[in-house]
Amino acid sequence: MKIKYILLSVISGILLAFSFPNFIEQDIFVHTFFIIWIAFIPLFLILYEEVSYKEIFVYGFITGAVFYLLSLYWLCNIKPMGIFAYVAWLTLSLYLSLFFGASMFLSFIFKKNCNIDFLLSIPISFTILEYLREWLFTGFPLQTPAQSQLYFYPFIKILKITGVAGANFLIYFVNILITDIIFKKKINFNLTKTNFIFFVFILSVIFISFIISNIKSKDNYKKIKIAILQPDINQDVSEWTGDFRENTLKTFKELVLRLKDEKPDIIVWPETGYPGVLNYEKWRAKEISEWLKGAWHIIGSDKIEILKDNERNYYNTAFIIDEKGNIKGEYSKYHLVPFGEYVPLQNVFSFVKKVVKRYGYVSFTPGEKIEPINYKNIKLGTLICYDSLFPEISREFVKKGASLLVHMSYETWYGRTPATSQIFQNTALRAVENDVSLVRCVASGISGFVDNNGKIYNKTKIFTRQTEIKNVDYKENNLISFYTKYGDWFVYLILFFLITLIIINKREKDVNINN
Repeated sequence: MKIKYILLSVISGILLAFSFPNFIEQDIFVHTFFIIWIAFIPLFLILYEEVSYKEIFVYGFITGAVFYLLSLYWLCNIKPMGIFAYVAWLTLSLYLSLFFGASMFLSFIFKKNCNIDFLLSIPISFTILEYLREWLFTGFPLQTPAQSQLYFYPFIKILKITGVAGANFLIYFVNILITDIIFKKKINFNLTKTNFIFFVFILSVIFISFIISNIKSKDNYKKIKIAILQPDINQDVSEWTGDFRENTLKTFKELVLRLKDEKPDIIVWPETGYPGVLNYEKWRAKEISEWLKGAWHIIGSDKIEILKDNERNYYNTAFIIDEKGNIKGEYSKYHLVPFGEYVPLQNVFSFVKKVVKRYGYVSFTPGEKIEPINYKNIKLGTLICYDSLFPEISREFVKKGASLLVHMSYETWYGRTPATSQIFQNTALRAVENDVSLVRCVASGISGFVDNNGKIYNKTKIFTRQTEIKNVDYKENNLISFYTKYGDWFVYLILFFLITLIIINKREKDVNINN
């Protein structure tokens, strides 16, 4: 391994970190967001040098490690985890770095053994591995390349057609194209006939997707007035005492009363905003409805389900209550945070659950279904915290008729770090993918409203107690986007092309050898 190549790998990792909210610019908008279009170049230059398969994996891993260690340092702020927060930061960062190493390794193999040019092997390998990162071992899709381009509005609209995969592919492609030009010192598409055909076809698909996604839709929109409550309350207390609960509800009441002249249709609370178990304290729902006549509330709360032998299931739930305080619907968080809300494998290995309970910890139970809640025949998709990072959950809500998405989160324990901005960036992509508006309400992070093109409005500041209200567009005709209907078709398309290319190029290679 050469110091020069290690330095190139480190430079790519640093450039990637500054393409997203970081320790210097912690807001959602980052002035250096455009850097990602060239951030991979130092790393990709190594591909053209005489290096081994092992070395190319290591250089990719180094880039990933620098990127994720710099980007995810906010995990160390999760004080309830103690020293294990540092362990989680290091472990997760190094695990995610494996995908960078594997992408470089596979691209190198496809080039050397299958004669697939880097102009194809790099964007295909990185896009497919990025897709795997989304769900493998519960998944962690934060900091995907497409996320950094949220403010590049004409470009990000491509998500309505291809999802994040199409945007990621193009970012990787531009990086390797510039690298190719730098190395060869000229534009030279010296590809085999088969490679060239596939190359032109994929770029044509992306170009057509880009054009279609920027054509103004003919959807019919109506408006609904929605308010968000950001209480700036730290729930990291050892016990929810009576005083804590009453003071919390007093804070929410004060925020709701600020809205009395605005007359919102719906008031959204953050994740677990209600300090208790609302399904067993329904009288509180009646009390809340009296604070502001006529308004419905979407309230984040714990939920308890009592089973046989007095066993209990605990859920992280969003309840919707009408103007009379009746609970009209609920949704329980579908994708829980591993080690934060549940212990992995405890249902497979019963002894794990027993050991955990022995020390007083009770895991949450994931929700069983993804089903919208209803406000006067308007369906709403309620995403709770981690749910928002997984495109398939939002997509399922919209496929089932949700006209807009509501994201409820906590995020207080990350402190003054770029965490809440990174999460907001990624969450906003769900609005673009599904061509719907999104409302985001967090306890102490950054709340706001997102339109169907990813534009953010009425953004709050971190650690402030405030309310925001806006007339939000929702679709009257419930027409869904191409991505909502067909999902991750682009990933399957390039995977099909990759397999086909490998087969064809292998055959051509064998024929040439025999001749």
